[in-house]
Amino acid sequence: MSQVQARFFTDNKKYSVDDVPFSVPASSEVTHLGNLINKLLEAKDEDHSHVEFDFLIKGQFLRLPLAKHMELEHISTEDVVEIEYVEKYIAPQPEECMFHDDWISSVEATEEWILSGSYDKTARIWSLEGKPLTALTGHTEVVKDVSWIKKDDLVCLLLTASMDQTAVLWEWNCEKNKVKSLHCCRGHAGSVESVAVDSTKTKFCSGSWDKMVKIWSAVPTDEEDEIEEAAAARPRKKQKTMQIGLTRTPLMTFSGHSEAVSSVLWPEVDEIYSASWDHTIRVWDAETGGTKTTLMGNKVFNCISYSPLCRRLASASTDRHIRLWDPRTKDGSLVLLTLTSHNGWVTAVKWSPIHEKQLISGSLDNIVKVWDTRSCKAPLYDLAAHEDKVLCVDWTEAGLLLSGGADNKLYSFRYSAAASDDGA
Repeated sequence: MSQVQARFFTDNKKYSVDDVPFSVPASSEVTHLGNLINKLLEAKDEDHSHVEFDFLIKGQFLRLPLAKHMELEHISTEDVVEIEYVEKYIAPQPEECMFHDDWISSVEATEEWILSGSYDKTARIWSLEGKPLTALTGHTEVVKDVSWIKKDDLVCLLLTASMDQTAVLWEWNCEKNKVKSLHCCRGHAGSVESVAVDSTKTKFCSGSWDKMVKIWSAVPTDEEDEIEEAAAARPRKKQKTMQIGLTRTPLMTFSGHSEAVSSVLWPEVDEIYSASWDHTIRVWDAETGGTKTTLMGNKVFNCISYSPLCRRLASASTDRHIRLWDPRTKDGSLVLLTLTSHNGWVTAVKWSPIHEKQLISGSLDNIVKVWDTRSCKAPLYDLAAHEDKVLCVDWTEAGLLLSGGADNKLYSFRYSAAASDDGA
């Protein structure tokens, strides 16, 4: 059996081994290498208890036999190969299952509560333990997106966006568990697909089926805006006479997309990102409404997520791939990395707020996947809880993973990505 000379290293000092080359079988996989490291650690300390390890070569997780991985990465088997090892991540543990009366389109959690939106025309607030607290009712069509704005003392402000062409600003008194609609944001001529709040918590943007991105105030007032005559004259067959909150009109409108806007982000005060069915992602100047950068794809974009930790944009597309982009690039067609494993449209993607290399995705193949960008051909974990299409995902700083789908279920998983942060 052919052998490879390997030197092992780790940033986690308590698991370090001698800095000398070892001869290992070329067919070695993760389990064999893990056993070798554990034997070396036992030789140094008889009280050592077995640890599961993962292995990286030149920053890429080993997911194939050693020789095969080296061949694909063009690494010579004649040289001593440097292999990094880190403590393996523990699989996400299922926690709760929550129910709506129809498909769950959207979810966003804080450190205290979960907010979900559904095709049953409602949004719901849950405790982290899955207990239903209250329902937000008033939309006349499917709720497509939800977002927390901020919490002041005992009052929370939050947003819902709907196929009824409106976004609604709500106030929830979490002590009394009373909710009321403050403002109904009117101005879009199609389903409002996505909303995102700016860092100052005073404005939000919306993306719509009408191809537009609009900016709105997120500050509650007692004033009602006048709707322009042209907009008011248009027949609104979907909008019933029931008023939910004072009418609010947009501060600005950004036009440029040639198809529906599916996802918006407001990651920095002066920049808004929008993804569209027109195969582009636009970076807008939030002050002027001008386009700063256009990232060119070749398929419909369903969802985008930005990580301030690694300063990368992740996109989910209808061609089953997740792509990573540098939104500040001069070359708008340059994809930094492609993550490939889903067998259906990727509907949702969300970066970890605490780990710069990890993200979660959901797809029409019913699967939620946890990814590490150091392993682009295979996810860290597949979460196969859903019995139907996955439509939304979220990841909180406390390590809660959430997914909602067409099985009317909202699942939560507990995941600690901290186990090997000191070694990864």
